[in-house]
Amino acid sequence: MKKNKNYKFGALTLNPLILIINGINCYYLYSLFKYGGVRRKLPVILISTTILFIWFLWRIYRYRKQNEIYDNANYFKIWYFTALFILLSTTVIAGINIYKSGIPFNGKLSWFIHDLKNKREIAFIHNNIYDDGLEGLFKDISKKVNLPEELYISNRFQLEFDKNGEINNIYTYLYGKDDKEETRSFLISYNRDKSEDVTVYLNGYVNEDYNEEMKMQPFIDLMQWVSLKETVYRWDEEQYGILYAGVRNWGYNTDGIIYVKKNIDTGQVETWKTETPKDEILGYTLSVYVPSKEDIITPVRYIHHGFRVLSGKEDEQARQWNIGYSYKDGEETYFLNKNRGYQLSIVDAALGSRFYVLLHTKDSGHTWETINSDPFLNNTGVSSGITFINEELGFIRLSHSGGKYAELYRTEDGGISFKEVSIQEVEVLLNELETYNPFDFPEMPYQEDGKLFLLVGQGQDGDYNGGIKAMYESKDDGKTWEYIKEVN
Repeated sequence: MKKNKNYKFGALTLNPLILIINGINCYYLYSLFKYGGVRRKLPVILISTTILFIWFLWRIYRYRKQNEIYDNANYFKIWYFTALFILLSTTVIAGINIYKSGIPFNGKLSWFIHDLKNKREIAFIHNNIYDDGLEGLFKDISKKVNLPEELYISNRFQLEFDKNGEINNIYTYLYGKDDKEETRSFLISYNRDKSEDVTVYLNGYVNEDYNEEMKMQPFIDLMQWVSLKETVYRWDEEQYGILYAGVRNWGYNTDGIIYVKKNIDTGQVETWKTETPKDEILGYTLSVYVPSKEDIITPVRYIHHGFRVLSGKEDEQARQWNIGYSYKDGEETYFLNKNRGYQLSIVDAALGSRFYVLLHTKDSGHTWETINSDPFLNNTGVSSGITFINEELGFIRLSHSGGKYAELYRTEDGGISFKEVSIQEVEVLLNELETYNPFDFPEMPYQEDGKLFLLVGQGQDGDYNGGIKAMYESKDDGKTWEYIKEVN
């Protein structure tokens, strides 16, 4: 008779209401780890967990206090095992999905683990560029991160500050070899409006070519030798910026060029200008400028004269850009004209997926400015297209799973912000009973007669009707798209 009592205890404990509460708890747990949303989901999880905990404690208490003999054992036995199966299945399925959300770049949990391992947030104390210089930044970072003695820049070092020298934001991607001769990378960012801490991401993807033209040391020298306060004083603006991108070729343009070197014998810093250069102006360059006013106020370009940089025809050709689309080293560039261009630049990558920032140039690629630090809205993949119809309207594409499908993103403010484009689905017959949409890989929109057109292909795994594509038309600059027909 004791078994009958145990089965009824289990059956009443695992009643339908408890199974529903457990299901809600499991779903919200999975959803939290997959998509985040602590404020909305954590209260539900806490309430449901508390209910389950109190209920089970209460049932155990009742079981120990009462000594009743229950009948109808078969009924309770059947429900007990059925409910137990449902409870375990729900919990196991939720556990498996939570585990999957911890796989890199597959859910909020994976990003939490990634940040826990690779993200460092450091109090930025020495944040006045006039008083603390570049050494202040590295002094603060060194409290939590060991930086190599010799550093290289992956793309650029960009810093903006106000007229009092207070640093507003920083962006750079550095790398170098540690004591074990292993490459270490450091993505450094700071935004005073969002946080008082400097954020450093470790162990990201970097093209570790150790290019001598991208050495960090000339930049450190220049920052020690020149006075930023004296440089910007005559401009009398609210905001200023500095940019270092290694060796840069200025051709024969002497605007803003100042050579700098330290006399080895006297220890004095010497500066001079040149009016009629015999050769191209080429060297490690620190640019000091007024943000968004480069066309009005000529930047000051300090060139390190302590390093010899070679120039040649091959180097000149490598630094030229063609109008339109170009692809190099995994990065896509689109020049609207000979001066204005846009580039999707890789800042981090893992497991075949990448993170990008959008760069912008107004001077034929001599200087690049980050205008969007997250153009794909926190989505990872591989960039597979960029085009601009004009200076404001542009499109970028992010592909996934080796090119099986992709999303299209649109900007109407020159790349400052993007929104994912919604494209009307076209359903075709899969068999007599089912339909599906084979068109899931949008190409770059193009303009004809004042209208925009878009072809949407089938990706690498598409096999519908010989790889045919769907054509769409937009009459509102790509905000909405109307399906027209299928095309070869």
